[in-house]
Amino acid sequence: METLMPYWSFIINLNKFPLFNLEKAVCNHGFFMMAPNDWDPSTKGFSRPLRLADSITSAMTTISQPPRKDHLVVKVYGSSVLFLEDERAIQSQVMRMLRLSVKDEQDVGHFHKLHPDAEAKGFGRLFRSPTLFEDVAKSLLLRFCPWKTSLDLAKALCDLQRKKFMSKRKIGDFPSPQELASFREEELKRKANFGFRAKDLIMLAKQVVDRKIDLSKFEKYDADARTFNVNINGAGPFTTHTIMMCAGYYGNIPIDSETVRHMKEFHGLNIKKRKKESLSPKIQQFYKHYHPFESLAYWFELSNSYEIKLGKALSKLLQSEYQYATGNYEKNKNEEEEGEEELLNVTL
Repeated sequence: METLMPYWSFIINLNKFPLFNLEKAVCNHGFFMMAPNDWDPSTKGFSRPLRLADSITSAMTTISQPPRKDHLVVKVYGSSVLFLEDERAIQSQVMRMLRLSVKDEQDVGHFHKLHPDAEAKGFGRLFRSPTLFEDVAKSLLLRFCPWKTSLDLAKALCDLQRKKFMSKRKIGDFPSPQELASFREEELKRKANFGFRAKDLIMLAKQVVDRKIDLSKFEKYDADARTFNVNINGAGPFTTHTIMMCAGYYGNIPIDSETVRHMKEFHGLNIKKRKKESLSPKIQQFYKHYHPFESLAYWFELSNSYEIKLGKALSKLLQSEYQYATGNYEKNKNEEEEGEEELLNVTL
C-alpha cells in the first residue's frame, strides 16, 4: 500500500481560486471514473500515478483538500525527498486536471453569472487528465461502445502499461505516447475489446512521438476558436468537440447517442433516426443563452440527470457503480450504442 511508503508532500495555495472545491472539480465528468483515476468517497480524496520530470517515471500521488482550508495537500509516494523539477512536474499535472489557472477561474465566474443553478451547486470545472494526450486517447475510447466498455478499455491500457513497464503497483499509469507507440495492435486486442480502436490509438501515439501532431497548440487559448483541425484518425465531430472541451473551449457540445437521449428526455425533442446534417445546430440552439459555455451547461444537465437516476451524487459512487453512470445503461447491457457519427432528425 502506498500509504505505508515514504512520501514527499507539498501544498497548492488556493487563494487565487476562491470558487474551487476539490470534490466539485473532480466528480463531474466521466473521465474521473476512468483508470487510473481513483476517487475515494469516504475521504473525498483523489489519487492516481503522475509522471515525474523525466516523463518516464510514475509516482502514486494523492490530492486532498482539508475542510475549510484554502489549499490542497499533494503527497507523492515512493521517496521522502523530491527534486524541485519533479515537484513542479507533479504540480503542473495536478493544476491541469483540476483547472487551476486564472483563465479557468475567470471562466467559472463568467459561467456562473449565466447559470445561477450551476453556481448554486458549485459546478463549473470539468475534470480532465494530466495531459491532453490522455484526454485525446480517452476520447477515442468513448466511440461506438457502451460506457462500461470505455471504462474497461481504459483499465486495460493501464494494466498493459504496468505489465510491460514493470510497475509494482496494482494498477499502472495511463500509457505515455512513447509507451503506447511501442505496442502492437495484437497486444491491445488480446487484452480487451479494442477492435478498430487499437489501430487508432497506436497511430495517435506514433504521430505525437514523431511530432506529426503537436497537441500543445490546441491549448493555446483563442476565444474565437470554433473547431480544431486535429487530423486524428477516428476523430469525428463528437471526439473533436470532446477534445476541445478538455482543452477549455466550451462552445461546441459533443453530440452522440447519449446527447440525443438526454435532449429527448430533458427537453422533449421529437427525435427520429434519419441522416440529417442539422442535428448539431438545433441542439446548440438550446444552449445559446450560455455562450460561450454551451457544453458546460449541457454537462450540468447531464450530470444532474445521472445523479437523479442513480439516487446519489457522482462523488458518492463506488467504482463498481461507475458503469451505471449513463442514461443508456439498460440498453447497453445487451447491445452496443449507435455510433457517434450517426446523424438524426430532430424536431423542435
